[in-house]
Amino acid sequence: MKKLFKKENLKQNKNGLLLIVLAVMVLSITAVGYALTFQNVTIIDEEKQSNIKTREKTVKEVLDQEDLKYTAEDSIKPALDSKVEDGMKIVIKRAVPVTIEVDGKNYELKTTADNVKEAIKEAGVELGEKDIVTPDLETKLEKNTKIHIQKAIPCSIEVDGTTKELLTASSTVEAVLKEEKITLGEKDKINPPLDQKIEKNMKIQVTRVTEKTITQEEKVPFKTIKKNTSSLNKGTTRVVQEGKNGIKENTIHIVYEDGKEISREVIESKVTQKPIDKIIKVGTKQQIPKVTSVSSRGTARRSATTRTLTVVATGYSSQDPGVNHVTSTGARLEKGVIAVDPSVIPYGSKIYVPGYGYGTALDTGGGIKGNRLDLAFNSRAEALNFGRRSVTIRIYQ
Repeated sequence: MKKLFKKENLKQNKNGLLLIVLAVMVLSITAVGYALTFQNVTIIDEEKQSNIKTREKTVKEVLDQEDLKYTAEDSIKPALDSKVEDGMKIVIKRAVPVTIEVDGKNYELKTTADNVKEAIKEAGVELGEKDIVTPDLETKLEKNTKIHIQKAIPCSIEVDGTTKELLTASSTVEAVLKEEKITLGEKDKINPPLDQKIEKNMKIQVTRVTEKTITQEEKVPFKTIKKNTSSLNKGTTRVVQEGKNGIKENTIHIVYEDGKEISREVIESKVTQKPIDKIIKVGTKQQIPKVTSVSSRGTARRSATTRTLTVVATGYSSQDPGVNHVTSTGARLEKGVIAVDPSVIPYGSKIYVPGYGYGTALDTGGGIKGNRLDLAFNSRAEALNFGRRSVTIRIYQ
């Protein structure tokens, strides 16, 4: 009996051990199966990195599992609805606030752009070739970065005979000229001024100013000096010294604008050769001429008839318009011929006229009526210089 009991116990023990082994195997398989349902995921949040295991199905669920908050502007890769895979890397890039100023207007936005250029593109701002961006387009974005965009506007520059149309984002006239590599001279004129702010369609005018100093000679006219002398009869003159012009040297400052002379100024003048005066002696000696006439017998005799008359005297010459070289009596028109009214002063009468001298009545004219004389001169200038005078004449008949 004991032997039989022992065999039965052994059989029972074997069965129990088998059950235990089976249970352990089932548990092990279950544990392995459960473990195999977890995925290894790396989360990179800016500079923070964490490695986790998860049974979540999507990226969004993983982030919710880890209680990671995010905004619509943040960049999450892969996308939130992406299926989780073992070994996946989830990268979160946080959006930062940025201000973009365009022509004085501010635009606020949150962006995950890497640099200024990408942020401007994301904001939908189109850049022109001449637009100025500060800071530089490749500058890395940081929180609260301020981006300034100066849009280029049309303007024109008139310089050196040409007009240049251009687009510029420069802020002042001076900056535009530097941008276009236009060199200014010390005296050049700029309109508007260099510090003037640029406006749309502004016209900038550069006037080139140059200066030059030259030396020129100028004639110094001689003076005519008349000296009275009693050694000459009244009405006669004698040149005792001929005149000669002098020379004056002028230093002249000339200003040009765009090649055209606009002003000249004598800044220094000196006489290098003095003029020599012309000296004329004028007779003052009174002399009553001896006038003869032919008698009825054909012999000459001294005239006994002398009278005075107050008249209006003017001058004329053969150079006057409409005047002939021959008088109405057939005489040559020259100094000494006097036009008279024959009914007042007979032809051939000798006449003394103060300021003119002696002459003979050899002409008349339509305007010579009554107490009027017209005195002949060798030039129009002398006649005009005599003018119109009231004089008392002496007539010898």
